Amino acid sequence: MAAAPTPEMVRIRELIANDPAGGQSPTGGWDQAWKEKVTPWDAGDVQPAFRELLDERWEDVGVSLDSLKDGKALVAGCGRGCDAAFIAQHGIETVGLDLSPTAVEVARAHLAKTPDAPTNINFETGDFFKFTPPTGGFSLAFDYTFFCAINPSMRASWGKRYGEVIRPNGVLICLAFPIDGNREGGPPFSVSEEAYDAALGGDFDKIYSKQPTKLAEGRAAGRDRMLVYKRKSE
Repeated sequence: MAAAPTPEMVRIRELIANDPAGGQSPTGGWDQAWKEKVTPWDAGDVQPAFRELLDERWEDVGVSLDSLKDGKALVAGCGRGCDAAFIAQHGIETVGLDLSPTAVEVARAHLAKTPDAPTNINFETGDFFKFTPPTGGFSLAFDYTFFCAINPSMRASWGKRYGEVIRPNGVLICLAFPIDGNREGGPPFSVSEEAYDAALGGDFDKIYSKQPTKLAEGRAAGRDRMLVYKRKSE
């Protein structure tokens, strides 16, 4: 059974509920959450499970990172941008996209204060479902606390959109969270590996699924699953 929502979660839900656009407008509830600094998903650093995958387990994925460096990477709902910067440090030009202008300001300020910050990265304000991707599509994307933030009714559109913006044979990395039971309402909404499979199955093949051993501070085991999908060839 999922834990009771924290005061921060309650406040986020209030902000989203009070946004006429349901949190999908640039001036909506998500931007207000960043303005109020009610951002429990913001760890202020790269997700340990993501670092583990790229630095320790990537050979198990079966796709060469070098083969993806001729394209760009996308992190939708990038927030502070730590994960986006981590990808850029691996030699892939990266776009960090967020609905919230305040989040983008935070990401740019954080990058400016980061020693040896990568220069092959750009943070942009935009709607994942509407922005214009680069010609040819992205070679890689990372999705974390975005799938669980949208209403489950939007998950099919989420999967379809990734099929549109990721190029054939490109990869989508998903850190699935929270997978520990069925909570009432959201965000975050409860997720499952099967929910990701259902949303992506039309355009992607799942090529990796493992429990991470490196977890965010204070995170109990069993709440995360690292998934990698490869866009089908056209």
